[in-house]
Amino acid sequence: MKKISNPPAILYIKGRYIGINKDYIIVENNGIGYKIFTSGATMAEMPKVSEEVMLYLEQIVREDFIGIYGFSTREELDMFKLLLSINGVGAKAALSLLSISRINNLKYAIIMEDDKHLCRAPGIGKKTAGRIILELKDKIKTDEVSEGVDIQQGFEDMAPSNANAIGEALGALLSLGYSEKEAESALKKVNREETVENIIKECLRVLMG
Repeated sequence: MKKISNPPAILYIKGRYIGINKDYIIVENNGIGYKIFTSGATMAEMPKVSEEVMLYLEQIVREDFIGIYGFSTREELDMFKLLLSINGVGAKAALSLLSISRINNLKYAIIMEDDKHLCRAPGIGKKTAGRIILELKDKIKTDEVSEGVDIQQGFEDMAPSNANAIGEALGALLSLGYSEKEAESALKKVNREETVENIIKECLRVLMG
């Protein structure tokens, strides 16, 4: 079903950060809570609950769905829209790509034609990765990208602690497209006695380098 992007009537939102709920965040503005789908990169940059946040927005309208997508930087929003321009890449897959690594690393992978890196994102197969590389490698300026970083890490068993919060954080990371091993590895490297919110944000910082 064809995606239709609304005219840029809503460019950004500035409001009170309410929290994370798996693949979206909630921002309150003028007494209204907005459900904003976003990437792991933006989630990792969220402030403390109730503090002010500003996100750059893109609204996508389909016959059966209306969604607001928000990002902490214009660069990430531009990359999101660039990915959506590729046939076969929907909003969910684009968010997965923006969640597996920092934008710089994603651009570097495209320029270097590293399809294995792109295929780490759920919903991105070898053919789609090849299409992304083919269509975007000449649109990304090499002087904008520094050398990429490999975020692969070793995996070890994770001792259970603060089990409920860890379980919720694990579910959120899996919904963003990380494998169970990647999520558990990140959870092992953060303070698991924190709130769910902080555990998720710290894990995302670890996973994205």
